[in-house]
Amino acid sequence: MAERESLKPLSIASLRARMGDWVYYIGLLRMEDIAERISIVEEIHSSKSLRDLLQRQLTDRSADISKYLLSQQQRFFNAIVVGTYGGNPKWGELAISDKDLIMELPDYLEGTLGILTLEGTEKLFAIDGQHRVSGIRQAVENDPSLLEEEVCVIFVSSVSQEYRSKDPEGFQRTRRLFSTLNRYAKPVGKKEIIALDEDDAIAIITRWLVEENPLFQDKISLKQTKSLSVADNVSFTSILTLYDVLDIYLQEKGWKYFKRFRPPEEKLNQLYKNSNDLWEILVKNFKCLKELQKSSSADKIAGKYRDRNGGHLLFRPIGLLILVKVLIHQIDSGLALADAVKKLSKVPMQISEDPWAGLLWDVKNRRMITAGENQKAAIKLLFYSVGGKLSEIKSSKEALIKELSGLLNKEEDEIELPRYALIRRRRKL
Repeated sequence: MAERESLKPLSIASLRARMGDWVYYIGLLRMEDIAERISIVEEIHSSKSLRDLLQRQLTDRSADISKYLLSQQQRFFNAIVVGTYGGNPKWGELAISDKDLIMELPDYLEGTLGILTLEGTEKLFAIDGQHRVSGIRQAVENDPSLLEEEVCVIFVSSVSQEYRSKDPEGFQRTRRLFSTLNRYAKPVGKKEIIALDEDDAIAIITRWLVEENPLFQDKISLKQTKSLSVADNVSFTSILTLYDVLDIYLQEKGWKYFKRFRPPEEKLNQLYKNSNDLWEILVKNFKCLKELQKSSSADKIAGKYRDRNGGHLLFRPIGLLILVKVLIHQIDSGLALADAVKKLSKVPMQISEDPWAGLLWDVKNRRMITAGENQKAAIKLLFYSVGGKLSEIKSSKEALIKELSGLLNKEEDEIELPRYALIRRRRKL
């Protein structure tokens, strides 16, 4: 980054606006100027420990943003909010001739269009957008063609920590703006990602399944929660659960990039085929799913398998996720997908009966038990019940019995570990 004293003056086409007691300027900066002129993190906090905390968060995300800029042709950023301190910024209004317009300009537009000139000695620091600034720095070093690309920047007059003693009220005001922007910036929810994201492979495949697979067409909950009400007699599961199931089942090397950067269409099609293969085999082995797939939403088949008395394990989001996690353990143990699902189909699936009553289903209060330790024990129990070796998932019969004893409030000698099917492993050639 160049020394500030050597920076040349910079003219920026801008709009001037007002909100509350803030006057701010909206302009366009080239990525070259962003990388060269805008500081990060250290200007916001006087505490070294707080700066270090922000710096660690910055490091974690900036590499991903850089990769996004380098790999995504349809790249786009929202505005970066930049604090300015010192120097001698100047604002020059631009006049527009009436003959250039088809109508007379309203009075409130006077003085809003102009040129903001920075003389080069100003201290500029990111108040909102530190990760983007850091990612831009990394990206332009790897691809100089990005230097001329432009990003919207909002300039506000602020005080950096270096000058906090000269203007403590201004510094407090700057930090309040920083915290306000971060506190009220609502991250995009998972449901919105599933509905709109064109880079996340799992979101794309989830949409394809909901649109094309009869098991999900008009039979999936679109609410912003995984849980399903017993009053919902239409939905097989929630769209958030379907996303998580696919995230578990399709995962492979380099997976986090498949969720951030759209893979080639050939890879997407393969992942979609693998997803359909999974549901096809599940439908083949579970009669309830076959019945649901052949039905219409008006038939309300889900109501047969999820009610106040419990119902089928697969019609509960937690149960579906547990089954798929165990399925992955079986495949990792050397079992083919079809054989693994067939063995799972031998396990009792009524959650109000053994082995799920008291573990995943509260019989007295007639509700799901969602505690993490119960889910972990259920995964081990289900894996063991179809012939899995507990040592392969870092457990043992003795450890599992002890876990279940505590969760079910029973003595250890009362705990029985059922076997419903045994795994026959494929021979290695």
